[in-house]
Amino acid sequence: MAEKTTRLLYVDDEAAYRSIFCREMREDKRFMVETAADGPSALRLLESYRADIVLTDLVMPGMDGITVLQEIHRRYPEIFVLILTGVNSAQEAVRAMKAGAYDYILKPFDAAMLQMQLEKILHHRLLLQSNARETQELNFEHLVGQDPAMFELFEGIRRIAPTNATVLIRGESGTGKELIAEAIHARSSRRDKMFVPVNCAALTESLINSALFGHEKGAFTGAAARQIGFFERATGGTIFLDEIGDIPQQTQVSLLRVLELGTFQRVGGTETIQVDTRIICATNKDLEGAISEKTFRQDLFYRLNVVSLTAPPLRERTSDIPLLVNVFLNKFNRQIGKEVASIDPVALTRLCAYRWPGNVRELSNAVERAVVFCPGSQLRLEHFPTELQKPPAVDEDFSLRLHTSNLPEIEAEVIRKVLEDKQWNLSRAAEVLGIARGTLYSKIKSYGIEKNGHSPSVDI
Repeated sequence: MAEKTTRLLYVDDEAAYRSIFCREMREDKRFMVETAADGPSALRLLESYRADIVLTDLVMPGMDGITVLQEIHRRYPEIFVLILTGVNSAQEAVRAMKAGAYDYILKPFDAAMLQMQLEKILHHRLLLQSNARETQELNFEHLVGQDPAMFELFEGIRRIAPTNATVLIRGESGTGKELIAEAIHARSSRRDKMFVPVNCAALTESLINSALFGHEKGAFTGAAARQIGFFERATGGTIFLDEIGDIPQQTQVSLLRVLELGTFQRVGGTETIQVDTRIICATNKDLEGAISEKTFRQDLFYRLNVVSLTAPPLRERTSDIPLLVNVFLNKFNRQIGKEVASIDPVALTRLCAYRWPGNVRELSNAVERAVVFCPGSQLRLEHFPTELQKPPAVDEDFSLRLHTSNLPEIEAEVIRKVLEDKQWNLSRAAEVLGIARGTLYSKIKSYGIEKNGHSPSVDI
């Protein structure tokens, strides 16, 4: 089968750079290349030439590279965008990354660096295609993500779902832990049986045992008849115990018995009941800390933590935010009966820069509110909650962290060039890079960057 051609669009107001790019890519038959001299021309070209990857200069007259990026994200969220920037535009490159650029390339670029970035995107696209197939197979329609952390999560689900292993899902509130549990159940041999979710934090200490294991008639005041619990309802299927760190000590003992012996007794009963139920638990708490504080049993933890999955917080996968916004926009259009077509690039940039303490759940609520308050066809910043309308606080470690955690050699090169440009004045270099002076010094030491063959002192 012939390899699919990848379509590139190179946008630069300098004709010399357009020629260099075409010359570098001419011999590589995997790519088809088009060029544009400015942002408006590029956007018009994309109407007929749907590129897979757009490489755009950052500083251009008229429509700059960030505006091009925002428009592409709004119209074609599936396109990868690489930003081309000179070292003196480091702060603008940071802004582009926050707006959703895949990565950046320093100008003047060389063939090796260009090929490395394109290879990285091609590999990412293959992962996306594989992930799309897995998503269809695993009923991942509610679990959305293209970030590498989500790929790792999807792969974990794929591997453990067919087993009967007990699973502990860890993650902050709002990261989708119940959706992960549902995906595991949907892929398992138990998928035709019940999936029973239980929020342990919502059950009082006096009622949780009865809710989980059932009770006999007369077991306590008001128990007028036998009642089966969640475990019996989940027979043959899966029970999902959310907020497992909140269950009281007495219930921990009963749950440990279920895990060790596969049996329990209803409250007020003497009959030993066999149970065939897969157990998936979730928590946003530090269970190891709870063990140290004697509020959570260590033996129960070992039984629950046979297989562990982590739901990444949204702030660590901001590249997924445009995709999630589109998903939620379509969802709430259907539910509310609106026809909101898009989101303003300024609003999308602000959403990408926000820290999202409530994670995906908070983003979903924010988009729902915006759709409700939107009178027209485009979501704008004023339609979102007030905390999103405030300018984001500067994250001093964000600027060079970016996505270059996978490309430390680029980060080191940027730091070295800025230091040379500022005569190795750490304070001025840190200001250009948008990071704290101490952070810059740590990165210099970490990368082994030297001035005239010697490591700099902290007083430089």
